[in-house]
Amino acid sequence: MLKNTLLFILIFCTTVLCAQKTRTTKRILIFTKNALGAYRHESIEAGRTAVKALCEKNGIVVDTSENAALFNDNTLKQYSALVFLSANQDIFDAEQEAALQRYIWSGGGFVGVHAASGVERNWLWFSQLLGGTFVWHTPQQNAIIKVLDRKHPSTKHMPKRWKHWDEWYYFGKPNPNLHVVAALDTTTFKSDRHTQNYPFSWYQEFEGGRSFYTAGGHNIADFSDMVFLKHILGGINYAIGKNQELNYDNVKKHISEIKLMTVDPGHFHAALVQKTMYPNVNPTVNVYSTENEDVKAHLARIDSYNKRKEDPTKWQEDVYYGADFFDKMIKDKKGNVVVLSGNNRKKTEYIVKSLDAGLHVLADKPMVINTGDFEKLKEAFVIAKKNKKLLYDIMTERFEITAELQRELSRNPSVFGTLEQGTPENPAITKESVHHFYKYVSGNVLTRPTWFMDVAQQGEGIVDVMTHLVDLVQWAAFPEKTLDYTKDIKINSAKRWSTDMSLNQFKTITKTNGFPEFLNKNVVKDSLLQVYCNGEINYQLRGVHAKTSVIWNYKAPEGTGDTHYSTMRGTKANLVIKQGAEEGYKSTLYIEPIAISTAYTEGVNEALKSIQLKYPDIKLELIGQKYKVIIPEKYREGHETHFARVTEQFLNYLQTDNMPAWEVPNMLAKYYTTTQGLEMAKK
Repeated sequence: MLKNTLLFILIFCTTVLCAQKTRTTKRILIFTKNALGAYRHESIEAGRTAVKALCEKNGIVVDTSENAALFNDNTLKQYSALVFLSANQDIFDAEQEAALQRYIWSGGGFVGVHAASGVERNWLWFSQLLGGTFVWHTPQQNAIIKVLDRKHPSTKHMPKRWKHWDEWYYFGKPNPNLHVVAALDTTTFKSDRHTQNYPFSWYQEFEGGRSFYTAGGHNIADFSDMVFLKHILGGINYAIGKNQELNYDNVKKHISEIKLMTVDPGHFHAALVQKTMYPNVNPTVNVYSTENEDVKAHLARIDSYNKRKEDPTKWQEDVYYGADFFDKMIKDKKGNVVVLSGNNRKKTEYIVKSLDAGLHVLADKPMVINTGDFEKLKEAFVIAKKNKKLLYDIMTERFEITAELQRELSRNPSVFGTLEQGTPENPAITKESVHHFYKYVSGNVLTRPTWFMDVAQQGEGIVDVMTHLVDLVQWAAFPEKTLDYTKDIKINSAKRWSTDMSLNQFKTITKTNGFPEFLNKNVVKDSLLQVYCNGEINYQLRGVHAKTSVIWNYKAPEGTGDTHYSTMRGTKANLVIKQGAEEGYKSTLYIEPIAISTAYTEGVNEALKSIQLKYPDIKLELIGQKYKVIIPEKYREGHETHFARVTEQFLNYLQTDNMPAWEVPNMLAKYYTTTQGLEMAKK
């Protein structure tokens, strides 16, 4: 009797729990974003309207959007399925890609229609989710589609042989193990690539989710054809399945735990990587170094993050001290990601050896400080590719809001026109960064290590901070474009100069009693240290003239800090970032039109609407003949926060195994520019 009672309770509880996991509403997102410059199908609008109407008629709530910012966990978890209706090409950033993966791993449904097979073509995981990647299509013509599965909801209503007019997609090698529900009879159309019974539509269970794809839908007329519309509806119903709530606990099954190892953390940037916690990153971090003041300062910062009142971290630092610290790290291999942020003299060597040992590397800038190191960096990327490991540098300035908006607006022809080529005297792109030795970090005056003022260890300004500026030029002027440093870069001129630091100033920022012996070579008049931290490079990138400048002062005026200035000159407007007294020393973006007209104003307003999809509450204010971009404080995260953003991106690249193809060649292009600039400046 007791056994029967317990069995009844178990069955009852299981039933209740299952009922709790079933959604009360079927809700889908029809997503139609096309990348800038992608072929956009004329049928998208008709398809969106028709599919939405049919779904709603069948009790499915439908949202439609082209805003990739919706791809985050909180938004996606409300949807029973995602429908990519002729979305096309590279439309997601790393964070959005990772969110899509987690959605599928948690039990989400996916439907791809027509050009969806052209989304993220270099991302292997997405190709596997969809079932294949678009390669080529025939001219439009009639063909017979053979229904192979009469029981599937997407095809049970269709005739056994369905004559249809379309362009017939070729996927190369569709994924094996797909359940093909309809195939092309290749005897009924002309193609020199398709094999008989070539897949047209299929479904699969994939990594916890359900996926359906149909290659039809090129023409507007397709979406007034009820045979085709019911085909899509059946695919949507398959993807929705039992319409259960997503279970994000399942994500853990698909991601390997990340464990960090910090090597010789001589720069405060190493601590900023740990100013926040990250999902799936082990809280224990192994630190390897000699015992010195730099490491003590690093550990103190981590401890302060753990003890802060708001959102404290939970890091546990396991420290090894010894002259053999690097070899010990390689031998112990207690983690899988090496964080390098410190003395740059051996950084490139550490990068190569870490990758060779099978470890991923997240390195603070710069990864190289001279032309010899550049040759080692080339070797490092070869090793990374061979060992299938990730090497990435910390480019925080990409996450500064004015830089992001400048880049976004420069891609809008209605606002910016096209990028000017410029001249050496009047470059198309100008970027200047002003920094200070005396500064506050995490609320305290920063203690600089003595070697920071030695350019043989830190690197000159032209190869150090300049890395950020050159990166921004490439990132903004040629977004998502692969650059070839052997062909695309020409250094026109470069110069370097020193910032002179008194003995008292040096003592203040280093908390030491005087100049160490290794700095004597740069000391003049016994008490003045010359630090070659300033530089300028005037160069061409694919024919576009750019000038980057970095300046170091000792201390910023009261109420100010590090500043950034940038101009991108377009045929319709200049996009200018200023950070002076007029802006209250806050980085501010201006649109300076060549001429303002009714048509231009309309274009600016449309651009603003597009920006507001990603950044709600951004506004424009017309001041005389220029627009000031009004940025809410919530988007001004601050430099320290950007280290977490870069780390999150690095971790997303690891999760998705899909770092964009342009990142590696563009890192090489960046460091070629800085190291060659230094060589020219020294002549």
